[in-house]
Amino acid sequence: MRQQTTHSTPQQIRVSAALDVQAVEHELGQLWKEHTAGAVDVEEDGAVMRARVLNLMVYVSSQAALDEVNKLLSEITSAHPCRALVMVAQSEQPDQDIEMFVSAHCLASGGTGSKNLCGEQVTLKARGRFTVELPSAAVPLLVPDLPVFLWWREAPRLHDQTFANLTRASDRIVIDSAAFRRPYEEILELVALLERQRREHAALSDLNWARLTSWRMLLASFYDVAEYRPALSSLDRVRIEYVAHELAPGVVAPKALILAGWLASRLGWRTVSQQTLSTDETGVARIALEQDSRRIDLEFAMVERSAAMQGWIARIELMAESASPQKFVVLRSEDGRYLETEVIGGGESRASRISVGGDKSEAELLERELEIVSHDRIYEEAITAAARMLGAK
Repeated sequence: MRQQTTHSTPQQIRVSAALDVQAVEHELGQLWKEHTAGAVDVEEDGAVMRARVLNLMVYVSSQAALDEVNKLLSEITSAHPCRALVMVAQSEQPDQDIEMFVSAHCLASGGTGSKNLCGEQVTLKARGRFTVELPSAAVPLLVPDLPVFLWWREAPRLHDQTFANLTRASDRIVIDSAAFRRPYEEILELVALLERQRREHAALSDLNWARLTSWRMLLASFYDVAEYRPALSSLDRVRIEYVAHELAPGVVAPKALILAGWLASRLGWRTVSQQTLSTDETGVARIALEQDSRRIDLEFAMVERSAAMQGWIARIELMAESASPQKFVVLRSEDGRYLETEVIGGGESRASRISVGGDKSEAELLERELEIVSHDRIYEEAITAAARMLGAK
């Protein structure tokens, strides 16, 4: 296999206060001419192919976040060549009008005559009162007739006007509920956002939901075993153990809430009338659910793990206290690398499946989300069910 390497080439564009779209396009054109002429050392003998399969708008609020995004885009654009419009809004800094930079992210396959696949990036920086103008500067630079993704790489400000302006220009919005600082309130706000986006046809992605894929797959696998189904159909207790996140240490981690919402929405569990999530004196959060008059007690318990596992789920137990009690368990190894299932009942314990359990990198998660444009109805129903546990009507 030929080795693949990614190269980036930043260049600054001088612009006036009245931003000129044609000036940006001209500078990008000049950048590609330099690549084609070999002025930029991507691959000495390779042709440069300018490729764009989508638009990706990215919103961050600090130089440190920009540095992280630049590294991630080198990975992401190798799988999804695009025009990336990265907005850096330093609203707490002294006023400074918008500055622009252009760069290329090129994937070189190696070998004489091979083509170097290149995407392009425009970075827009503003400070103070000028940050509100970033959407009006970025949106005209979108490439027509290509899907538009918005990656809001900040704690979501779901009522923020800048957020609203950018979502209106987007086909899909990517957030990360792991960054919620007020998880309960923001999950409720997220449901309201989903309702609005359904009307405006934009879809929503949550990287925290993508991190739950292995958990959902392993839990669903219990239902593939015919002999387990009678006990699974009479579940009456669910316990989710999670690691608290430093952003919101006193509440249930969003990932645990979303997984519970997924279980409830898929299995038809409803919140008992007038019930909401409440925390007892031991620190365990509880709520009662029901299905056809059968009560299911759901509890969330915080456990200690390494700092690298903040916000992660450590263990989930599905319990059926019948004449032959059974317990269905998915747990994460102490080092965080693996997930495994276990079925306990009839006086024995059976380990069933083991899966790689470490969370994927941010770049890997985003790459997957950029392949999806349609609405994720299962995620939307999971969030709605989680919101009901928190008191949504």
